[in-house]
Order: sequence, then structure tokens, then C-alpha cells
Amino acid sequence: MAFSPTSAIPMATATPSRPTNPRDVQVAMVAKHTQVLRSRTWERLKFEVEYAQQKGTTANCYLIQADRTGLIDPPGESFTEIFLQELCKQVPLQQLDDIILNHVNPNRMATLKALMDIAPQVRIVCSKPAVRAIQSAFPEWEDQWSQAFQVVRDGDRLDLGQGHTLQFFSVKTPRWPDGLCTYDAKTQILFSDKFYGMHVCGDEILDEQWQDLDGGVPNGMASRQRRYYFDCLHAPQVRQVDLALQKLDRVTSRIIAPGHGPLVQYHVSQVRRDYRQWCQAQAKQRFRVAVLYASAY
Repeated sequence: MAFSPTSAIPMATATPSRPTNPRDVQVAMVAKHTQVLRSRTWERLKFEVEYAQQKGTTANCYLIQADRTGLIDPPGESFTEIFLQELCKQVPLQQLDDIILNHVNPNRMATLKALMDIAPQVRIVCSKPAVRAIQSAFPEWEDQWSQAFQVVRDGDRLDLGQGHTLQFFSVKTPRWPDGLCTYDAKTQILFSDKFYGMHVCGDEILDEQWQDLDGGVPNGMASRQRRYYFDCLHAPQVRQVDLALQKLDRVTSRIIAPGHGPLVQYHVSQVRRDYRQWCQAQAKQRFRVAVLYASAY
């Protein structure tokens, strides 16, 4: 009988794709004058190749409308269009005063450019390394640079009025040399950007349901997701992360508002304690490499 490849090797069958919700922007009031705009995707974004969990993510942006209107950390280009559509429903873009960038990257530049095109009056508040990155990305803005930026350093403050005075912490790391965290003393919200987050998409804006996510074990699944996020992002740079945490521990935070995942209100102490413990454990690691070879001599 003649050999038939098709009879010897079973044909691969296509795996049905898992249905997902479309990308959207979830909006909620989290404190006085303060909203979160959570750009959501239930699929892993292309640039997140280091995260294998495939639980989706949120890109959290924060809007403070006081005497001045401040927008903290607009999302990357994966969400630019739907984000701007939703933002326009919350505030006329011509009334935006400040865009606060806790870090910049190429992915965020598309949204930043779209905002600047629509609202050229805005001032970009960021660190000096972030200014250099933006200037390099948009040389055509050279004639606007003198009024477009406010450079902030560790300990600087920005008064948005009605008690909303933002304090900035420099949290430089090898991965984000321009890194900042922002603290609003009125609402006691720490806008922590890359710290204390996780890549998980869901309807829960706050962490009150974390105890229900792992069969009743308090904070079980959430803790694992945060640990996975920590290991991917921060484990290689724990010395700098530990220095950043020491700064952030100086302020009393009622809410931790990260760049990704749920906001933390009910487990603030635990989240901070976990990060310190993970940094300490990682710093104690001693790595050994075995080199195996064969030789005739």
C-alpha cells in the first residue's frame, strides 16, 4: 500500500478563538474631582510579550478637574481613538491645562501627539529625561518647547487648586530612567504608575472583591498576579525599586492608583508590605551558572 502523508499524519484542526469583549474605556469617580479612565482590552497587547498570562490589561488614566484640569498618564496608541472619544465626554479638551506624564515611551507618543494637536494649550509636566525623549520624538514642536514643558524634580509640587496639590517623587530605574510617581495630598491618592499594578482586565475598578478571586483565600489570585507583574518588571532592578518604595512610604495613601489593573483601596498596607518583601527576597538571591564542556585533554 502506498504511503499517504495525509493518512499517516492527522490534519491539524483549528482551535476556535475565545470570544472577547471589544476594547472600551471604563470611567468612574474615585475621589473628589478625580476620575479614572480605564482603557480595557481582554487580549494581550502586542508589546507585552513578556507577560504570558493573557488575561488582558487596563491602561489607567486619571483626570483631576479643579481650578486647573490635570490629566495623568494617557494610554498608549492601542487605545488612542476610543480614549479621546471618551475623554471629550468628560471634559472639553480646550479646558485641559496639564498633562502629567509619570513616564514616556514610544507607545504613548501617539496619544500625546493627538492630544497636543487638539489641545495645543496644554502644558506637559514630566521629568527632564522625559522632556528629552519627547523632543527627540517630535522635533517639529521645537518652536513650542519653551512653553510646552514644566520639568519637575523630586519633591516638586504642582497646585491644581481647591486643595489638589500634586507632589512628585523621582523613581528612576534602569528600565524607566524618567520615572515619576505623583501624590495628591487632598485625596491621599498615590498615582504609582508602574508600581503596585497587574495586567488583568475586568469590571472591578477597586480591590474590594480580591478575597473572592481565589476560592475565598484572601487576596490569593490577586497576589499571584501582582507578583508575576513584579517579577517581569521589577525583579531585575530591585535596588532602585527599593529606593523608590522608601520615598513612597513617606506619604499616607488612602488609594494606590497604578497604571495597570485595579486601584488599591482595601489592601494598601498588604500591597506595600508585599513589594518590600519581594524586593528583600530578590536582593538575597545568589545566582550560579554551570558551564558544561568536554575536552580531549
